[in-house]
Amino acid sequence: MPPLKRKPSTLWHLPGVGDILLRHNPRAKRLSLSVHPQKGVRVTIPTFLPVATAQQFVEQKRNWIIEKQNQLAQRSANNIIESGFKTRHHELLLIPSEVNDTNVTILNGKVTVAYPYQQSISSNEVQSTVRTVIEQLYRKESLSYLPQRVNALAQQFGFSYNTLRVKNIKSRWGSCSGTNNINLSIYLMKLPDELIDYIILHELTHTVHKNHGPNFWKHLNRITGNAKGLNQRMKKYSTGV
Repeated sequence: MPPLKRKPSTLWHLPGVGDILLRHNPRAKRLSLSVHPQKGVRVTIPTFLPVATAQQFVEQKRNWIIEKQNQLAQRSANNIIESGFKTRHHELLLIPSEVNDTNVTILNGKVTVAYPYQQSISSNEVQSTVRTVIEQLYRKESLSYLPQRVNALAQQFGFSYNTLRVKNIKSRWGSCSGTNNINLSIYLMKLPDELIDYIILHELTHTVHKNHGPNFWKHLNRITGNAKGLNQRMKKYSTGV
């Protein structure tokens, strides 16, 4: 049987909500709806359902969508990055200046973002620049720290792995493939040392146990001393800037 072809996505404008991406997915078994701060409102539709059914579904969820959009807007408003923000080895300084565009200088761990006087520190232009800079700092610091730490922990606890990649992953802290390739998020640099080690050991343990069964947790608990407790602490943190 030939594979099902994906139908083209449709952008639909719903008054009061805005643009909504409607997309068919041959693997979807039911309608699903998501509201994302960057990607907006998205609806995944099984191939056996028409777009009209999805639109009706969205209209029924209108109030819920608006509520979620308001929550995200409020969260964004409360998440303005200001001077004094620190990564492990850098401190951010935001300075209004006589410049036409934002520009960045880094010297002795001080990261200065100069932005035009007429712009607000909370403007999209300034905050977008700041977030890009912070991502670059996390990348630099993670590439300097994580590879040697993975090697040290692997040797200490007798693990072996294939390759290590440190990437801008926002969906998870790390992963380990079936062939023992490990991926780690640059945002691990937001965590305390013991939690960075926990995530690294979590992925290294997957080189031996490929699922989260009892043997996995028993092994991880033996080398960390408190795997479940560390896992619970991780819920206080999120990836991204």
